[in-house]
Amino acid sequence: MLTGNKGEWSELYTFFKILTDGKLFAADSDLKKIAEKYFIVLKVIRDEPKIGKKIYDISKTRNNIEIYDEKNKRLGIVKKTFVKKRVKKIFEEMKNSSSRTFQISLAEETMKPLRCSRIKAGNNKKEDLILMVHDSISPTTPRLGFSIKSMLGSPSTLLNASGTTNFVYKISNGNVNKNKINTIKGASKVRDRILKIEKGSKHIEFYKTDQMGFQKNMKMIDTSFPEMMAEIIKAFYQGNGRTVSELVEYLNKKMILKEKFDLSKNDFSYKIKQFLCAVALGMTPKGKWDGLTKAKGGYIIVKENGELVCYHLYNRDEFQNYLFNNTKLETASTGRHRFGFVYEKDGDQFIKLNLQVRFLK
Repeated sequence: MLTGNKGEWSELYTFFKILTDGKLFAADSDLKKIAEKYFIVLKVIRDEPKIGKKIYDISKTRNNIEIYDEKNKRLGIVKKTFVKKRVKKIFEEMKNSSSRTFQISLAEETMKPLRCSRIKAGNNKKEDLILMVHDSISPTTPRLGFSIKSMLGSPSTLLNASGTTNFVYKISNGNVNKNKINTIKGASKVRDRILKIEKGSKHIEFYKTDQMGFQKNMKMIDTSFPEMMAEIIKAFYQGNGRTVSELVEYLNKKMILKEKFDLSKNDFSYKIKQFLCAVALGMTPKGKWDGLTKAKGGYIIVKENGELVCYHLYNRDEFQNYLFNNTKLETASTGRHRFGFVYEKDGDQFIKLNLQVRFLK
């Protein structure tokens, strides 16, 4: 029997539901369906590691799903009703499970005639599912890759913490007693260390990112964006906010946006939204980013009621607003990612702060 968490089962549920619905609606910034913006799905392409791609054509006949391999050889036909009558029950089992990982026997039974062997398809790219669609807005049939996010399980990360997401800050106006600072313990130790450093005339200023590739990627948004994000991160660790929107509001009230970057709150928010959207659709801290999106379709979100909605090029503004209003910064493991302590180099003192971004729900 196959086991998976709610996020993994949600990907399979999305696959099943699109096969039977044949339509995918866009969402506004509050995740509400936009009735006049949608895609008619012609084919669903699922890429299973080591097995390859299978194409599920739901456009040739009204009642059937025709399955093909990459060489266009037909592998089988499945009635849409076979999948449709199981989808709701699969969703309920998935939603009501209290285990971290679990089995859904009905889902496995549905997988077999569809020639699926794994719960989670996809690959190392951002896309989890590829759709060939009829575009209701422009008369084309593009092939679009989508990432899938579920609202059923624990909130997922938008940007995972790693050594490459560390920002380096230089301690200005003299040195501190690093041993005394680094011995501060507790759940809020990073914040307490920052506050201890900045007590008096000393302060920390952004110096560089640990990974210069990440800094270059951020500069694709704005040449000053690494410094902008560094202010967001510093405000978070100082305890001045948790959500992205709260942190932007704090920097605006303190006049940091105007004094440091000559930006209004709206201008600064726009750049933060661009960054969040870039991370969601293609940018990674390690890889060289060309400014393009890898998930060329966008995001499909599985809502708590089982409804599917998506964000795409045509509702990019709504997607950016959704990300801005539904993400937060959080403190990752200081030991694993090597940040939060004072160290010396060439006579100067520094401290690293880490960036991790998670959805609120």
